[in-house]
Amino acid sequence: MGMPKELREALQFAEGDQSSGSPLENTFGGPSNPANLGPNEYPPEKVGFREPSQVSPVFQPVIPPTLVPRTPFTPNPEHLDVSRLVTLPPPYPRHHPAVNNNHPDLTDIRTTVRTLSNLAEVTATKERFLRDSAQMQEHQTTAASKRRASLRLRIQRDIEAGTISYADAAAYEADSVTSELLKSKEAAKSIFELFQSQVVLPVNELLMTRIQSATDIFEQLRSKLFNDSRDQNPTSTQEEGDEQPELIEKLTLLKWIFEAREQLHREVYELLSDRNDRYKEMIVTPYRLSNNVERVRGAESFFAEDAQKRKQAFESEILKRTEEFMDIIEENVVRGVEVQLGAFWDIAPSLSRLIEQIPKDRDLEGFMIQIPKDEYEENPSYYDFPMQYLYTLLVHTGKSTYQFIESQTNLLCLLHEVKVGVTAANCRLMGTQRVAQGEGKEEVERELEDVKREEEGRLTDDLKEKVKVVEELWRSGLGTELEGVQGRILRWLKRVGGELPPDDEA
Repeated sequence: MGMPKELREALQFAEGDQSSGSPLENTFGGPSNPANLGPNEYPPEKVGFREPSQVSPVFQPVIPPTLVPRTPFTPNPEHLDVSRLVTLPPPYPRHHPAVNNNHPDLTDIRTTVRTLSNLAEVTATKERFLRDSAQMQEHQTTAASKRRASLRLRIQRDIEAGTISYADAAAYEADSVTSELLKSKEAAKSIFELFQSQVVLPVNELLMTRIQSATDIFEQLRSKLFNDSRDQNPTSTQEEGDEQPELIEKLTLLKWIFEAREQLHREVYELLSDRNDRYKEMIVTPYRLSNNVERVRGAESFFAEDAQKRKQAFESEILKRTEEFMDIIEENVVRGVEVQLGAFWDIAPSLSRLIEQIPKDRDLEGFMIQIPKDEYEENPSYYDFPMQYLYTLLVHTGKSTYQFIESQTNLLCLLHEVKVGVTAANCRLMGTQRVAQGEGKEEVERELEDVKREEEGRLTDDLKEKVKVVEELWRSGLGTELEGVQGRILRWLKRVGGELPPDDEA
């Protein structure tokens, strides 16, 4: 029959403190050789085993180990309690880490964003118009060809019959050209009106409705980034990624909403630009067909100037919205970094004090820690190598507490992305303005590309410096100390034959 589990555990806990008595003494409730007894004296429970007055020399039956009443599993208080390595840091891994962007509390907003970003209906409407307008143009072209052929045939027949002269024939052809110009103008007007009714009006209404919806959910999510009741909750950072979405996930979703709304604004701009271009063609085409060069030049100049003004206004609005969005992100990133940093420093000193109690390499021989009963059942090797349990806790602590650092880094990276977006919007506006003033487009684009690259480099250097500061705070606050003790425990395990699997070591 094997040794009872409680007895093995008592033996395990007693290894580090030989002065406290034998394992059996620790297990069954007290020393069997008290210090106040002499070398030849027996404890009260053993009196009578060797006295001559004993009535019978027969030994009393020994109760089998299985019949000994089991005491509740109680960790030895003299062994180091390392449970805080698990209870102090936030949960790891999180059920809904921000990198997955799948927290259930944000499902409805994510679904709405996907709906707003789906422009299949807009594309289908435009394609339907293109098919209809192509059929109209084909019909008009065919009809014009038939009219010209019929006119030529009639003129030739009348000339051969002698009913008209060549001068009359030339007049008929001139009248036909004028008539075709009018018909072309009417046809262009019909196609433009079809575009206006079939595309511009419904699509513009659809896009503007979606822009309003995007603005509504933007403000809705923005109002939930922080709230006073959550800020007063000391476990709020512990709940991120589980009960509560992480701030970085909410800010990332806010960025998606902003980008979806910007795409909708661009769709509106391109829709109206397309309408203006079609209107210009409706106006210019008759002048072009009649070889009225001056009118053509004047009309094209007017529409080009109008398009340039519209583009400047559009780029200016983009920059304004992007800067406003950057202010929102920056405000919340700064606040979020402060919260994560504060949460880290709330637990780092306590963890550091606990880690300091773990001895150096040479002193690990008699060092013991408290190990929960369930851990023994899942990992029997802890009976022989309890430092395996400590090592896994240290690795868990490192990954868990480093989440505070990752959160700060991710927030700073998100702010960097938004700042780069502001730089790009600013360069586009400057390029539009300079081209409008008469500078060469290619030269302007080349110069602004250099400006953009230089500014992005500066922003990247600033990001690297901030991340470096965060990493240094981690190392000085806990990281270096934690890595050091992990290395000591791992070397000890390898020396005593308690190596961990390669995956665990990593």
